[in-house]
Order: sequence, then C-alpha cells, then structure tokens
Amino acid sequence: MNKEYDLFISYADADRPWVEGYLLDALTQAGVRHLSETAFRLGAPRIQEFQRAVQQSQRTLLVLSPAYLADSFNQFVDLLGQAYGEETQTWPVIPLVLQPVPLPPRLAMLVQLRAVTAEEQTTAITRLCADLKLTVPTPLPKPPCPYPGMEPFTEAMSDRFFGREQEIEELLGRLRLHPFLMVIGPSGSGKSSLVFAGLVPKLRQTGFFGAGEWLVRSMRPGITPLTTLKEILGKDTITARNITQILSTQPNTQRFLFIIDQFEEVFTQVSQETVPFQQALLELTEIPNVYLVLTVRADFYSDLMTSVLWRKIQAHRIEVVPLDEVGLRQAILKPAENVGVFIEPTLLERLVTDARGEPGVLPLIQETLVLLWERLERRLLPLRAYEALILPRKAYGIGGSEHRTGLQVAIARRADDALATLEVEPDKQRGIARRIFLRLVQFGEGRADTRRQQPMNELQAVGDDLNLFNQTLHHLANKRLLTLSGEETSNTIKVDIAHEALISGWPTLQQWVFERREAEQIRRRLMLKAEEWVRLGEETGGLLDKIELVEAERWLSSSDASDLGYDTSLPRLITASQLMIRRAKAKQLLRFGFFLVSLSTVLGILFIFVLPRSAIFLNNRGYEKFRLGQNESALQDINLALMLKPTLADALYNRGLIYQEKQDFDLAYANYQGAVEHRYAPAYGNLARLEITQQQNYTKAVKLTLEGLKLATDDEARYTLFKNLGWAQLELKKYPQAEANLKQAVALDPQRGSAYCLLAQVLEFEGSKPAAREQWNNCLNFGSPDHPDERVWIKTAKSKLS
Repeated sequence: MNKEYDLFISYADADRPWVEGYLLDALTQAGVRHLSETAFRLGAPRIQEFQRAVQQSQRTLLVLSPAYLADSFNQFVDLLGQAYGEETQTWPVIPLVLQPVPLPPRLAMLVQLRAVTAEEQTTAITRLCADLKLTVPTPLPKPPCPYPGMEPFTEAMSDRFFGREQEIEELLGRLRLHPFLMVIGPSGSGKSSLVFAGLVPKLRQTGFFGAGEWLVRSMRPGITPLTTLKEILGKDTITARNITQILSTQPNTQRFLFIIDQFEEVFTQVSQETVPFQQALLELTEIPNVYLVLTVRADFYSDLMTSVLWRKIQAHRIEVVPLDEVGLRQAILKPAENVGVFIEPTLLERLVTDARGEPGVLPLIQETLVLLWERLERRLLPLRAYEALILPRKAYGIGGSEHRTGLQVAIARRADDALATLEVEPDKQRGIARRIFLRLVQFGEGRADTRRQQPMNELQAVGDDLNLFNQTLHHLANKRLLTLSGEETSNTIKVDIAHEALISGWPTLQQWVFERREAEQIRRRLMLKAEEWVRLGEETGGLLDKIELVEAERWLSSSDASDLGYDTSLPRLITASQLMIRRAKAKQLLRFGFFLVSLSTVLGILFIFVLPRSAIFLNNRGYEKFRLGQNESALQDINLALMLKPTLADALYNRGLIYQEKQDFDLAYANYQGAVEHRYAPAYGNLARLEITQQQNYTKAVKLTLEGLKLATDDEARYTLFKNLGWAQLELKKYPQAEANLKQAVALDPQRGSAYCLLAQVLEFEGSKPAAREQWNNCLNFGSPDHPDERVWIKTAKSKLS
C-alpha cells in the first residue's frame, strides 16, 4: 500500500531546533516526504492526528532525548506506532537517539540510529536516505551571517537589531518632547547601535512628528570637532536660514537629526575647538526642526558636569544599561530566526551564562556568533561549535588564574587568528599591526583606555612599504578588527578599532599597551612638536630646546622608534634643533670668546690703535689673505676687525666665506646669518646656498634670494642671488620660474659656469633636449673644477655630451 509520507517524525519541543535546523533540512533536500506535529489540523484531537500521521507514513521516526521520554504522551505515540506495525506485520518505528538516555525495553529491542555526535548525525542521515532509496544530500551554502560582529549596528542593519524595543520607544518619546537628548551608558552597552539601528529607523516610520521626511547626519568629534561640524553642514555659520537651505536640498524633508557619536572624544582629544564646538551645538538646539542626539560613555560623567552643555544634559538625558537576559536572548535568537537558522537551547543558555556580569557584553556576543556561524551545521548552530571554539584557550596564551569567559576567549582568538594569517611578510606585517593598534588607543588617565580614531596617513611611518601597509590595514579591517570610514580614493579615510571590547578583552593588545604605553606617549608628544614646527614654516619657531632635544634624540635612537614608527618631520625637527643649538653656541663663541684673548692679542690691538688702523683695514687685509689661501691668518685679521666693530657686516660675510672654505658649515651659517641681520646683500645668496645644499630647505632659500635681490646693486651679488633662486626653484620643480631667473644670471655674467649648469638641468626637465645640450656645453666650457658645485656639474656635463 502506497503511503502519502515516507516518515512521520515525532520529537519533543526542546529538540525542535535540531530537528528543524538539521534533520528536516537534510531530509527535505534529499526529497524525503515527511510529516510532523506542526502539520496537525488545528482543533482536531491530538490522538486522532497522531493516528492519522502513523497510518499515512511508511515509518515513524522517534527523536529520543530526556525531554521526549519525560512526556507521557510521547509514550503513546511509540505504542501507537508499534501496535500499527503488528497489525500490518511491519516494523515501522525507528528510534533515533539524539541524547544519551535509558530506553524502555520496547524501544531498546529495535535497531536504533544514534545522532549524539556530529559524525553520528551525518551517518544517521545517510542510513535514512539509503533505507528510503534516496540520494544523500550535500549541505547547501550557509545563509549570510546576520550578526555585525565587533562593529556597531547601523541603520542598514535595523532588521537585525533586537532586544531594545523598550529603550527605542523611550528615546522616541523623549525626543518628541524636547529636541536635545544625551544617551549615556557604559562602554559596550550598545549606545551607538541603539541610536543608529533603533531610533533612526523608528523616526522614519513614526507619525509622531508630523508629515515630511528626516535628514540625518552624524559625526564623531575627533580633534577638530568644530571644523568637522561646519564641513558636514556646509556652512561657516549656524543659522535657521542655513538649516532651512540644507533641508531644501532633499525632497519633502522637514526635520534635521544630527547625531554626535562618542561625544567623550571632546574630553580625550584636547583641542582649541572643544568649547566653541559645544557652543555651536547649543546654537543648533535653538533652531526649529533641528534635533540633536549625543552618545557618551558613562565614565565621563564628571567631564559632562563641567561642560558647556551640562544644563541641557542634566535635563534631557537617558541612561542605557547593558542588555538584560531577556533582551540578550532576543538579540541572539531573532537575527538567526530571520534567516531560517536555529540555535540549540543549550548554546543559548551557555552564551547567556557566560555573558552574565561581563562589561560591554553585546559586541562580545556578536563577535562570538560571527565565529560560530562558520561552524553552522546546515541550519543549526549547536553548543559543540562553541565548545570547539574555546577548547584551546591555554594553547594561545589565555590561561593561568585569571578567569576568562568563553566570549573573551572567542574575541581574543579571533584577533590572534587575524594576526596569524598575515602571510605576505608576517614579521613586518605584525609590526605594522602593532603600531596601528597602539596609535588607535587613547590612553586613559585614571580611567579605562578608549578608542582613538585617526586618519589613515597618521598610521604610516618612515620607511613603510606602502603596499605592505595597505595589505595589512585592509586585512585587519576584513577581519573586523578595524573599521574604515570615508572614501577609499580620498585622503580623508579614517581608521578606528572596531570596538572597545578589543581593548579590554584581547590579551595581545593589552600586552602591547603595557609594554609600549610610555614610549608611544613620548612619540605622540614629539609628533605634536613636529607638527607645530611644520605649521610654523619649519624655521626657528617651534624648535626643541636642549632638554626636549635630548629626549627626542634618545627616543629616535631607541628600538621604540623602529617599532612604533615616526613621520619624516620628526628627524627634520631634530636636525634643525641640533643645528640651531650649534649655531647659538657658535654665535656665543663669536660674541664672547674673543674677549678672552691672550695678552699678546690685547697688545696687538693697542698697537693697531696706536698706528691708526681700522676695522675696515683689518677686514680688507683679511679678505686679501683669504684670496691668497692664507685662511688662518685671514681669520685672525677678520676676528680682530669684528672685535673693533662687531656690526661690520662685510667682515661677518668674509668670515662666513672662510668657514665655508673650511667646511665648517655651522659657523659659516652663523656668520652669513649675522650679515643678513645687517641687510648685507651678498650674504643672502650664500646663506640661500647653504639652505639648498645643507638643509634642503628650498622654500627658505627662495625667500632669502628674493629679499637679497631687493638690496643688491652690484652684478656679482645679483648673479649669485639669481643663480641660487633658480637653483631653489629647480629643486621645487618650478621650472619656468627657474629658467627665467637662471637666464637673468647668465645675462649678468656669461663667463661663469654655475648658471649654465643649472639651466641645462631645468631645460632637460622641460623636455628641451637640444637647448639643454647647448647649456651643458656652456657648463663644460665656463665651469671651474675648483668650484665645489661646478666640479660635480662638469662631470655630469661630460656624461651628457659624450
């Protein structure tokens, strides 16, 4: 007799996740016609429905567990099936043991299927299909994971956000009464998720606020909160008219919701914009149809009480506590149910138990569920997946006396696995990863460490392989340890640790912070100094003093510098500071040292006065000796000249020439600088040359030469100034200006080689090869091998012309 069904499956409600998520999923895919109690007719007597199910099915499969045998009604089903078998001379009852349990004799005597372990469950499906003469099904692809992991929920994830229904309604009601609301809660309590995935979608759906749509914008304060606010609004001033203009850009938009997430950054990242930013927020709250929602960590309450916004906060705040057990169960179960996946009850209870008392538990749960999703068995998430995940906790360094829950172990393992799979150049990439994470931690002073969002370029260091850096960064982002925001193609991409739970729950990061906290704080302090020096134009303003320089030199020469990395501006600042200190010493020596001359020198001075010789005479004689190569004697005369007249700019310039010849560039620089202070035109050109050759400060060289040209009257000085101006512009890649100024130099003195040599280089960069060749020929003809610059260029000219 043909039956309508192959199997009638009887099971306890406690076993429903495994039956529907695993067993029925496999049987349905294999084409088994099955019937269960869920298909019973509503209102019909259960006994009658069981009898019908047994009669219409070839076999009755009993899913046996303690819960099943504890139900006396299920014993009737067993007896009914066996009685029907006696009538039909068949053995229609198949016992399937899901959990170890003593069986009554009438079931123990039957051939059983065991499905206690994963292997036994696979075997059970195979045997059932073989018995029914059907092909064993292969598992279908996993449904997409509905959990966000370490990342906060966004508005796009609102269909997966559960457990906060009551809080969402409270937020909605409070915002309806007043357009300002501060959401305060512990780290990891889900403040951001509540606002973005809970409140925002609800606002778009509700009619409480009248007709029209919402325009929603959000930001994190960072180090320039006011600047960011103005960029988002697209306005420099905050007025009702400006807001109306912003709303008019979107059709049917009547209200503006502005969300400031992680408001605590206002207190952790010191900025001159902090107070003006808060005042700007106060102005926003006074504009009609503007609603302001802020989120902040509860441990910043004392900072809130001293802020400009405190009166608003005090009257309009809501405290968010971590999810209770009911909400936590919903947050775990509902997203899985939405994609047709069942979670084993024992796994649910284990997760809730491990989460009890855990700070910031929601991101830990979400991340654990992402890992468990990889161990999905058909449409079932079993407890054994969790147990397998946390089994090797000691194997990767989480052991000892400190208690660690399975959730903490799961998140630590996730992060450690991400490091372990850096496979291009593992050692270098691990070093880059450590540097990135350390720079993204805001060290707490008397409170827990927090996240510190940074632009991507602030995470790079001198000597980085850019491709390797990008591969490492995106690997960590793909593994959900970091979040990236902004446009990939722009320079404004921001990087952040995915959640603060990583800071508190990942032992590797905690160890890095413990070992490198002080060194990283020194790095940040030095980089702030370097940034300020760059902002001031990389000149004398913002240089390090002696004590700061010692700290910077010590740090830069330590292993911390290579491990933590630094920007190119830091060694430039150190070099500039060293140079300035040496020059200051040189000036001091020049100013005071010569007063400690020997008695013979004093007598010599008296002799000079007696003869009546002047400082000018001594300077001129010293210069003539310099031209004859008698540098030491020349230096003695010029020093005496400057003792008689310290402000004699010509003598300072000549002494600079002597020190330059001796290659004592610090003293040469100090003397040229002294001559420039007295507006001596030739010194501008020579000082500019030192900026080009010794400091590579081409912008300053341009500035010096332009100032010198305003003073110079003789052709020799003007030649040097135009030549060095063109040289600096060549280095700055300003080729048309460089060409024009070098041609001016050539016109002033066509018998000197330097301008020709530089002009040849400019013309080559401009692509004028025949003209460049002509100038290389002039460089060779007019250049002197005794000139330190021309000596190099002559070699180049020979190679170009060969």
